[in-house]
This record gives sequence, C-alpha cells and structure tokens, in this order.
Amino acid sequence: LKLLGIKDEVAQGVAMGTASHAVGTSKAMELGETQGAMSGLSIGIAGLATVLIIPLVIGLLG
Repeated sequence: LKLLGIKDEVAQGVAMGTASHAVGTSKAMELGETQGAMSGLSIGIAGLATVLIIPLVIGLLG
C-alpha cells in the first residue's frame, strides 16, 4: 500500500482484508478503526462470494 501510495483508509482496509485475511485484518486493526472494519467486512464478503460462486462454477464444469 505504501509502494502504491494508497492513503484512503477504506481502500487500505478492503485491500488488506481481501488479500491477507486474518493476518491482514489484525494489522489493519493496528492502523485504525476504519481499516479494521473494512478489512473484516471484506473477509466476510469474499467468503460469501466464494461459497456462492464455487458451486456454480463446479456445476458448469461438471
């Protein structure tokens, strides 16, 4: 995030939560409330998307 110059707290939290899961969320909590909240939310959304989309993909392949 530093390398790319991303300063927005929401973007930081979403990126860390989606890419790093629990480790990223714990680090995001250290950075701030907004980053931690967005990180936790993005883990949940990514998990739901995975659970809902994978069966559809498997159904199309099978």
